[in-house]
Amino acid sequence: MFNEFKEDAHQRVLQIFPERQIYLRASGELKYLTLTTLHQLAFVAAVGFLCLWFVLSILNMILGINPFSTPSEEMRRVEARYERMLADSRAKEENAKLLLSEQRESFERMAASLQAKHRTLTELAGTDNLPGAASAPNVTYADADRVMAPTMRDADERTALRTSIETRGIATGLTLDSAMTALDEDQNEILMSAEVGLIERIDASRALLGEAGLDADELLEGAGGGKGGPFIPLIPLNGKTGAFLPREAAIEARLAEVERLDSLVESLPFGHPVLDETVLTSDYGTRSDPFTGRPTMHAGHDYIGGSGAPIVATAPGTVRFVGRKGAYGRTVEIDHGYGYITRYAHLKKTFVKRGQRVETGEKIGGMGSTGRSTATHLHYEVRFQGRAQDPAKYLKAGRYVQ
Repeated sequence: MFNEFKEDAHQRVLQIFPERQIYLRASGELKYLTLTTLHQLAFVAAVGFLCLWFVLSILNMILGINPFSTPSEEMRRVEARYERMLADSRAKEENAKLLLSEQRESFERMAASLQAKHRTLTELAGTDNLPGAASAPNVTYADADRVMAPTMRDADERTALRTSIETRGIATGLTLDSAMTALDEDQNEILMSAEVGLIERIDASRALLGEAGLDADELLEGAGGGKGGPFIPLIPLNGKTGAFLPREAAIEARLAEVERLDSLVESLPFGHPVLDETVLTSDYGTRSDPFTGRPTMHAGHDYIGGSGAPIVATAPGTVRFVGRKGAYGRTVEIDHGYGYITRYAHLKKTFVKRGQRVETGEKIGGMGSTGRSTATHLHYEVRFQGRAQDPAKYLKAGRYVQ
């Protein structure tokens, strides 16, 4: 069977590639070249190999296909390419995460700053008659280079007003869009205006008390009692102090002081104790006793007037005593807080009861001559922490308040 197939194949090859002779004529001579079947097969094989090599080279250049490479080499090459692509993707992912983290931190810092300033602005909006709290930007003020009076809750040493206001900013170093940046700048300008108003209000209150010879710090420290107010850390959250103290923290401190000073001024007995016209017959200090003529200490003011003349509270407070009190006769005592008590003695009648809350100018009794008294008059005392004070300096300050 095999021999037959072999013989058949041999015959077909001989038919396709029979022995051929190529005749050559040169110089009058005729020659011929014999091409055997074997020579023809070798020539066809060589041409086929060259064509195949040419096709493979073209494919390798265009598609990168090398049919002679082993599968393992191709897999290693593909794996290396995908590893490079994966490494690039991971690097891009890390960069994106880092950028996102930085943007989130920047946004959180700015959001916290805006929220803090919003809370401060909300507090300022709830403060009545606050100069500068809602004024427009481009603040102007007089005496900007003078050193302001100390603020009780300042975290820094006080400097000139202009320096104090202009150097205390929010230095966040954040890159924000234009809307948030504009909002931040607007809030800073409003807060600057508000801080100017607060400082001027603080100085005005302190000057008022100073004109009356009163020390605001001493009065507030001597008040005792409960303590409270906003939490203002000595070290801000950004870890910086001095010029980088957040403006909202400084304003909260000044706002707390304004509230305390306003409460103090409203609670001090700056009013006159008699509504009718009176004559001051005896000042505070040493005098001759009207009964014995001997030198004595007079702890208040004596005002003469008509019987039953209306006696009024000189400041808001709570009635702590009503009744007879030895030589004082019929007496009313009012506790105004901050260690202050006013005493109204020798009354003909009283119109309040113990524990009652009274306001400035509210009628509490009528002028009389009860107790150790020579005639109808009012004995009026101002006492601070149990010690008698000269009512004249409070009446003087009261004229500034009015």
